[in-house]
Amino acid sequence: VTHFADMLRPDLDDIPEAALPAGLEVRPVMLEHYRAIWEAEVEAFQDHWGASFDEKDYQRFLDEPTFGPALWRIAWDGDQVAGQVRSYIDSPENEEFGRRRGYAENISVRRPWRRQGLARALLVESLHALKRRGMEQAALGVHFENPRQALQLYESVGFGVVRMNTTVRKPLD
Repeated sequence: VTHFADMLRPDLDDIPEAALPAGLEVRPVMLEHYRAIWEAEVEAFQDHWGASFDEKDYQRFLDEPTFGPALWRIAWDGDQVAGQVRSYIDSPENEEFGRRRGYAENISVRRPWRRQGLARALLVESLHALKRRGMEQAALGVHFENPRQALQLYESVGFGVVRMNTTVRKPLD
């Protein structure tokens, strides 16, 4: 039915430069921002494969084991969320595998702010934040047929595909 890829940036050296588009700013995330951040992601992903969100999904968002707003990079245009990268560090996983890997996930930009370099700028900021936390590499997952050419964006900041995943369907009687 479709394909996904796991991508890895094997080091956090030589992170490229990328400035936020004019008029946007990244602010620390506060409790009262959670709903707006989630709703912005729902809106941004509404046309992606398999997208379906409800109130239970909001609760799952709040209950994620890796929920860590201190690493999130949320771009604001006034009181509107323009885009986001919700990075995290899975410390138990890092300990198990003896590595220092952070994740740059939930990368999204709402329609009015697309094609301006915002996702790239937020991803670059996220890589710097992971590096400041002592991480040595970064990973992310991407829908291979993403309509926004996300694969090319991630490759442009140093990520490479390390594994492909395929989703299949078979009707059952």
